Amino acid sequence: MGAPLTGQSESAYKTTQAREVAFSFGTKMSVYRAGLIGAGDFFRIQSPILQKSHRVRVEAVFDPNPQAARAAAERLGARVAESAEAIFEDAGLEVVLIFTPPFTRRALVEAAVAARKRIVTTKPLAPNAADARAIVSATRGGHCLVIYKRTGNAQVQTLKRVLDSGDVGGLGLYRHDWIHHYPYWSSWSLDPEKNGGPLVDAMIHNVNTARFLAGREVVGYGYHGYRLSHDFAIPDTELLILDFEGGATAHLSITWGADLAIYDVKANDRERIDINYVVTTKGWLVRFEVRDGRPTVAATKDGHVREYPVEALALTLYDRWVEDFEAGRPVETSTEEACRDLELVLLATANPSARPVAETAGASTR
Repeated sequence: MGAPLTGQSESAYKTTQAREVAFSFGTKMSVYRAGLIGAGDFFRIQSPILQKSHRVRVEAVFDPNPQAARAAAERLGARVAESAEAIFEDAGLEVVLIFTPPFTRRALVEAAVAARKRIVTTKPLAPNAADARAIVSATRGGHCLVIYKRTGNAQVQTLKRVLDSGDVGGLGLYRHDWIHHYPYWSSWSLDPEKNGGPLVDAMIHNVNTARFLAGREVVGYGYHGYRLSHDFAIPDTELLILDFEGGATAHLSITWGADLAIYDVKANDRERIDINYVVTTKGWLVRFEVRDGRPTVAATKDGHVREYPVEALALTLYDRWVEDFEAGRPVETSTEEACRDLELVLLATANPSARPVAETAGASTR
């Protein structure tokens, strides 16, 4: 295991070192005990992954909804904590999972840092750039992991390897569109001060993926926002274009304007139409497909098909995170990265590029 956290006593460090679990092949690895704050829809998504982790074990759960806390604790074999503060004050917990809405996150992250805990949280990092930068400052050097859809995602990692190899060309266009019902049961998601709308709330996943695949800086952007079918304080439909050094571009759109199915309000489980593909610099169309019952990255051009099998990752995202911070490596998706995602999105939404034709057309075309 790595060195003690700043402020961690030597006895606590030795206790952590002594807490080990034996695996096959004779390897011994430390298991980190965690407290979970927030047992809502994001926990629902993460719970199967947490249950598979060999390196992180949730032992305490807090949620302001007692029923949700009990259900999560029962699922994980953990106890219910009386408060978030009780988790921060528990010296036996080394990790805090902060799975709460973005407007609550800064205070919780700062409290976790003050308690010398390692932190895992999710996107968007915060509802505004100031809070996001404060979180970056608080966690600098602390290996805080921010979970996106691409974190621990074998499909995206396979696609990255394919594009980087040059076998079918590099990234030309990354296109990703989402269509789903707006979360009317979560009033804060429609509050621009607490969340920021569908682009900040959801499509920021794909902003992060596009930046990861491009591997280059964003040099230009375009943004359109619309209120198509709802009178929200935020747009219900948004389109973002990101241009990268070297000519690659990402076109990302999302709408909450359509009346799609809702399966489970409590779990934020909604029907989603997902359109996603890549066009390479050599003219190949690349998509995620299932072929012969196996997940595959498939590239097609002129009747030719190249298949790249998606192999399951050896480690869960939590186990990789532990191995990364133990080895002193950068984490897969950091607070710095998440802050930059948010800064780019907020910059674009504050400077919409849609302009009336009459203002831009030349006199000869009027």
